[in-house]
Amino acid sequence: MAGKSSWLESGLVILGTAGPTGLTIDKLVAATGLSTGSFYHHFSGMSGYKTALLAYFEDMHTTRYLREVRAAAERLDGRGRLELLIDLVLEDDEPANIEMAVRAWALNDPIAAAAKERVDNARLGFLRILLMESGYAETDAHDIAQILYLLVLGAGSVLPAVPPEQLRELCRRIVG
Repeated sequence: MAGKSSWLESGLVILGTAGPTGLTIDKLVAATGLSTGSFYHHFSGMSGYKTALLAYFEDMHTTRYLREVRAAAERLDGRGRLELLIDLVLEDDEPANIEMAVRAWALNDPIAAAAKERVDNARLGFLRILLMESGYAETDAHDIAQILYLLVLGAGSVLPAVPPEQLRELCRRIVG
């Protein structure tokens, strides 16, 4: 299993630096130090690899946060879970360029577009739920979730990068 994880982790790094066209078996082999045979042992060609990479992106950049925040439900109220989510997302050291690369990939690939749409819907839906559990009305929760989401996504596309502490403070100002 370590081999499959290595392929996927390296793929996210390559995706973030070279975009989806940079995802080649040769680059993956060079990045992982694993063999081409290992690649084909885990994936049914590049198409299967790209599908697995998108699922891995979805898990690492969305689902794992939702799992961690849901696991805190017994000890934190809605507001506490919202703050935990913001902290988890903003302390993640994964570069924002991976997120941008997936979004660019989605412009030309229906499988990437479907993955991006699932991620966006999951993130926005979860934010909306946490905001409602924090006392916001449904319409306000919907709007504030969008504002928070767009703020974090947009912050990942500006140079120089917005420091996490500043972004965290902006998010907290939005939620009051």
